Amino acid sequence: MSKYTFSVVIPTVRRPGGLAKAVESVLAQENIAPEIFEILILDNDPAGSAAACAEAYANAPIDVRYVHEPEPGVATARNTAVASVQSDLILFLDDDQTAPPNWAHDFLELYQLHKPAVAFGPVVTVLPESVTEHRAYLEKFFARGGPKIAGLYKEYYGCGNSMLDLSQLRHMVPLFETRHNETGGEDDILYSRLQEMGYKFGWSPQAFAYEHVPQHRATLKYAMRRTFAYGQAPTTLCARKKKPDIAGMIYWTLVGLGQSAVYGTIAGLMWLMNRPDRAFWLDRAAQGLGKALWFGPFEQRFYGSRAT
Repeated sequence: MSKYTFSVVIPTVRRPGGLAKAVESVLAQENIAPEIFEILILDNDPAGSAAACAEAYANAPIDVRYVHEPEPGVATARNTAVASVQSDLILFLDDDQTAPPNWAHDFLELYQLHKPAVAFGPVVTVLPESVTEHRAYLEKFFARGGPKIAGLYKEYYGCGNSMLDLSQLRHMVPLFETRHNETGGEDDILYSRLQEMGYKFGWSPQAFAYEHVPQHRATLKYAMRRTFAYGQAPTTLCARKKKPDIAGMIYWTLVGLGQSAVYGTIAGLMWLMNRPDRAFWLDRAAQGLGKALWFGPFEQRFYGSRAT
């Protein structure tokens, strides 16, 4: 029997400031009894640098546990967290995110009404005040939107600010494929499999989280590299099925080539005219290019380094 009703999992790699803010925001949750849940800090730094942060909450009103996974990799970290929680229901919060006071309550309310295997909430971008160039684009880039009404949907999103019901998914453990440790996309692979199996996904517009973007990521260069990686996802999903979907790979490659040509031309014109929305067009071109260049040396690696 599970010890807690739910667990809040915060995976972290060498972000002590962000981790502390994330933990503090969870400790400040309202309309939830502190004894019904735990906070699990999953430290994926081989040096175990998050241990000091966890020790600082030894006397917190909520049980804050520390688990060290020294083998670097986003999928390995998430699998270790899944194996370590003391409940069936997991709320994932990234170490650069914070949760408003009713965050957990709103996720639980969605679960009680719809019982989704996986659910998501919006993400609101918080940029450094010093960022002025392409600010509107960057705010949208790091944010996550979705339906205005809570319920079950076919769409899925990223693992940050999500809820996962292990009671429905234990037959699939380990959930995340470790070959995606450095590139990411381990969540897309899982959710794509669930979608093929007929699962629907929950969405709560009230269960939002803030994403605090550090200065080194609040740049157009970083966003373009990241959106290129997002563009790679549909072709990669087709290629990495148990039986590779060749037709799908060809389709998405051709779509990508078309998008990169059309949107790239428009982006170039927007740049010549110094249009304020030029970054949005460049984003579309970069995603299109990612669909076509998804393999080998073009594969993007975002995990396992401090620069992420």
